[in-house]
Amino acid sequence: MRVFSYTLTALVTIFVINIALSFLLPTYRNTLINIRTSIYPPLDATPQANKAEIGNIDNTRLVESLDRIDKHITSLTEASQTNLKPITTSGTILDATGVISPEIDIIPKEIDIPLSGIFLAKIMPEVTLKKVENDGFFGIKIMGDIQYNTYVDERRKIKIYAFQETYNAFLLNMKLTRSVYVLNETDQFFGYTFFLNPLKKDPKDTIIRFVTSLEGRAIGVEVPTNYYLTFKKMLLKNK
Repeated sequence: MRVFSYTLTALVTIFVINIALSFLLPTYRNTLINIRTSIYPPLDATPQANKAEIGNIDNTRLVESLDRIDKHITSLTEASQTNLKPITTSGTILDATGVISPEIDIIPKEIDIPLSGIFLAKIMPEVTLKKVENDGFFGIKIMGDIQYNTYVDERRKIKIYAFQETYNAFLLNMKLTRSVYVLNETDQFFGYTFFLNPLKKDPKDTIIRFVTSLEGRAIGVEVPTNYYLTFKKMLLKNK
């Protein structure tokens, strides 16, 4: 009985010492935890079968999410291709399927600028004009926003340019072409007028060029030298 009492006292003493050391020494406490873990390994609360099932569910959700993202990107791409339609040179557009569809006013159209009635009354019927496609005026390719129409008498080799601008505004623009022509202004011809004389004289150039003012707008003329005096008399009659 006494032996049992000594043994129990020793065990209690060791137990108390272990508790005290575990609180005082973190290293000692960790050692005890590791010993316990090695003897009694923790049980996995999730069975292997359930783990596999959960993993499969997560993978399925991930694949579905990726599919939705891919479909969304595809729809955005198709929408952008539909909205950005390439313009063709004929004024039509190509839709997403490549089919040509008519489009109104995609390319700015040439506006209609009729010639002055006073001007026409003076030169007709001796000079008969028809409207042709614009191809620059006075041999100048203008990149600005100068609106005009071109009329020709093919038989007499006369070109008439009906400008949308006023005479003064057009004169100001033409002063930028001094590298091509010398501008000679006069008020003794037919209203306000200026002549365009080439800087470099060419014997083969037999055209007289001038711009005059009628009914608030500028009118440009190219007339062969051999017909200039006749044309001038037409304009000056009943001045």
